[in-house]
Amino acid sequence: MEWLVLFFFLPFVLTLMFFNWLEEKFITIKNREKLEDGEHLIHHRKYKEALSFFTEKLKRFPKSAKAHYYRSLCNLQLGNLYSALYDIEQSLSFDNTVGESYVTKGKILYKLEDYDGAFLEFDKADWHFRSENPIALRWRGIARYQIGQRKNAIEDFQQAVQLGDEDSDYILRTSFEYIHKI
Repeated sequence: MEWLVLFFFLPFVLTLMFFNWLEEKFITIKNREKLEDGEHLIHHRKYKEALSFFTEKLKRFPKSAKAHYYRSLCNLQLGNLYSALYDIEQSLSFDNTVGESYVTKGKILYKLEDYDGAFLEFDKADWHFRSENPIALRWRGIARYQIGQRKNAIEDFQQAVQLGDEDSDYILRTSFEYIHKI
């Protein structure tokens, strides 16, 4: 008897799982196309308009990691650090494979003067980028400098310079004066 119930119930469950998966993929593709307008606003530094745009998108697609990420960028640029931190954490909860999200979270924590937390986020970003992103290396070096790991910070800056980062070169040439201005 159990086999008979399983025989009829299993195709139903598999069909529901397939359509749920298909719906998620369709929404992701559709959502990506609709976020281009907001990306354009960010590119032109219209952060308040972009913030409103992404807030509206998140009302319709609350699980959009990319919309949370972009809203976090807007909040960061507008100085709303705790809102930016909330959004980037939401973004990472939906998709924790994007290195840029860890860089953004690290920048937010750095601005909140949580240098240890910022270092950990920049380290995660560097892991995701496989040590091939000079921005992640530079920011990790800056955070390392703040927590007293000067030798390791210099190594991060030198590695970023090898990848073509002029800001890291400037930091090394000016004896870390740039870090004190951030």
